[in-house]
Amino acid sequence: MKLLILAIAFLLGLWFIWKTKRQLTSPKQPQVSNYSLAIQDRMNQPDFYPIDCPNFPTNYQPIAPWMGRLILPPSAIKTFNEDAVKFEVYFAPMAYRDLIGKIVDLTWIDRPNVRDFVRSLTRDIRFNRETQISQNMGYVLPDRLNDRHQVGPLESLAGARTLDDITVMLELPVEVEDRARLLDRELVGNHQINVTLTLDRPPVQISGYFVGLVSIINRVDPTGHLFEVRHYNRISQQFDGDLETICIPQAIADRNGLFRSTINKIEESPFNASGWYIYGARDAQGTFTVRAIEPRNLTNLIPDKIHLGVPAGLNYIDRLNWQNTAAQKGTIKTVLLDPLANNASEATADWKEGDKALLVHVYGGIGGNKAEATAPFGIVTGHFAYGIATVIRDPFTDQLRFDIDYWQVYAHNPDGIISGTATWANYMGDLQRGWLGSRPVSDVLIKLDCVTKDYYFDGICISPLTQLQTELETMMARYRNGDGDGAALVTPVTSCVQDSNQALYIAIQRIEQQVACHPQILDWLRSHPTHPQTLRFQRLQALGTALEKLLVPLGIVRPDWERNARQLAGITPEPNIFRALYKTVTSWRTMLPRFAYDEIARLFLKHGAKLWFLRTNQVGGFDADIVPKAPTRLFS
Repeated sequence: MKLLILAIAFLLGLWFIWKTKRQLTSPKQPQVSNYSLAIQDRMNQPDFYPIDCPNFPTNYQPIAPWMGRLILPPSAIKTFNEDAVKFEVYFAPMAYRDLIGKIVDLTWIDRPNVRDFVRSLTRDIRFNRETQISQNMGYVLPDRLNDRHQVGPLESLAGARTLDDITVMLELPVEVEDRARLLDRELVGNHQINVTLTLDRPPVQISGYFVGLVSIINRVDPTGHLFEVRHYNRISQQFDGDLETICIPQAIADRNGLFRSTINKIEESPFNASGWYIYGARDAQGTFTVRAIEPRNLTNLIPDKIHLGVPAGLNYIDRLNWQNTAAQKGTIKTVLLDPLANNASEATADWKEGDKALLVHVYGGIGGNKAEATAPFGIVTGHFAYGIATVIRDPFTDQLRFDIDYWQVYAHNPDGIISGTATWANYMGDLQRGWLGSRPVSDVLIKLDCVTKDYYFDGICISPLTQLQTELETMMARYRNGDGDGAALVTPVTSCVQDSNQALYIAIQRIEQQVACHPQILDWLRSHPTHPQTLRFQRLQALGTALEKLLVPLGIVRPDWERNARQLAGITPEPNIFRALYKTVTSWRTMLPRFAYDEIARLFLKHGAKLWFLRTNQVGGFDADIVPKAPTRLFS
């Protein structure tokens, strides 16, 4: 069996390498990107939504305390080795509401660890031949960064697209500098002012600025984009609140005629009864225009099914999760696996406000009349990513729900999807480039206290999730600038699976090094042999050993993983075909995203983790031309 797997891995690797080299050597007429088609619609341009009022609309909540649009400043005014961009403020905390509509500076807080992070990711950008060829293939590349010196992670995010249309929220804490100067003068118009915001983590990509919870009643015009909706009433806990007419625009078709989402029959969706979170902003006429949707059923803490025990959980991962995918078109399924609980009530009660979970993501393919191309043997590769889910108290319903961010190690692509941290609404629910309406998706939220809770050793904090996030932020920034070449050029054999798991592998190594280099931690562990935190840390060590065995296929440690990921599979393609094939064969476990997804889920379940699966299958309006296809797992 192992020889058969290696043979298939070899053949797939050979085919993908040949395909990639052919694409990069065959001259072609320049192709248009899906992004360039989308921005021709005024609704997809930032100035369609005026920022003229510091108060958010009735029945809506701001997505975050700090939100705005990134603006890449001209390279001529750049201070050497300073990673700073402009930031048009869309929303701010009450004390800084007068900044709304103004353009301020955005840069990093001056701390040693932050300086080291920025310095390690700063590159001179110069497009090479392969980058220029991929641009002709319709990939959205950071044109404005080409030939620019000392580009840092903020600049690579702001300059990732042709327009300054990347909207983000800033993670707290955000510090405001030069506030006194601002108070000394009156603010007039939409112009830059002498205020600087500083942060210690990269911004998070968002869609829209405000969010509401509604049920779609009907379409106002049979051929238009206007819909009547009812807002959620917190008192009655029903959708009997204010009636409003909103705009849900139809997504622009991509260059192959495929729609990422459709509003066709969305008013007939079975999920209208439970409601939709709608993300967007008001246009110049005051109409709330939706930029992203999220079905409420997906993220509430009420699973459709619960499977108790390890055998039942493994059966769900191996057989049931992707069962009859095509027949599940238009549906949502949420399933909780608990290897330790005695009953369903005990399993659900264990998820509490403030709990965090590691998210593992995989998506499948698009079949039907407008099917996308597949690999040889009909293989559907899909895509893999990590992320984080937090249990929060919903401001509309006062009930618990999951708030999800993805850590997307994402190659350059025709859609303008940017490698970086993104909210669920931005990556999945965005009407123009999200995958909710066009692909089947499985997200598993993994709750295991030895991974999801921090450790405190007499003032020294070790946070596995934070360490993983930091490593992934490094990977994501390197993908954005191509490590200086301007493009992350990948094949389905490499990139997202291998480089995301590189980050996990390195995070494990970092934690081990941190413990080994701190006698204080070792003394604490020796002095408290039966303390719950010591036992929890021992379980983390055991999990780390098991993960390392999983992530180092066939017992061979990839040299580029050992060297602190100096090379990334999606950025530094192997020039030697034999070495490339060797890497492919020795990394067969991470070749297909679903294989890695399933194996990681299985491993965590066996170590006592609780797993909450969120499955969607082309949800929203109805598109008769597409069918969901499960991602391939060899010998599943």
